[in-house]
Amino acid sequence: MIKKTIIVIVLIISTASASFAWHRGNSVTPFGDYCPRASRYGMHSHNISIHDAEHALSEYYREKGYSIEVIKVTDRFIKINVLKGKVVVDIVIFDRRTGRLRSIY
Repeated sequence: MIKKTIIVIVLIISTASASFAWHRGNSVTPFGDYCPRASRYGMHSHNISIHDAEHALSEYYREKGYSIEVIKVTDRFIKINVLKGKVVVDIVIFDRRTGRLRSIY
C-alpha cells in the first residue's frame, strides 16, 4: 500500500513539474533562435559588426512587437534587454560570430 502511494505521488509530481516547464510555450525568444542575417545554422566566418547586430536584432524584435536596449557589448557577445513598452520581458545574449540568440531571463 505504501509502495503504491509513493508511486502515485511521484507520478503526480513529475506530471505537475512538466506542465510548469511547458507553460512558457510562447516565449519571446525561442530556444535556439538565430539572427535573421545569419545562415540557417548560424554560421558566420567573422563577427557581425555591433551596428549590424543591433540593427538586425531591432528589426527581429520589432516584428514581434518589442524593442531592445543594449546592456553590454564584449568582443563576441551582446547582452540586450527585450522590452514591451518599458517593461523588460526577456534578457538575451547574442553571439556575433554564430548569430545565435539565447534567452537568459
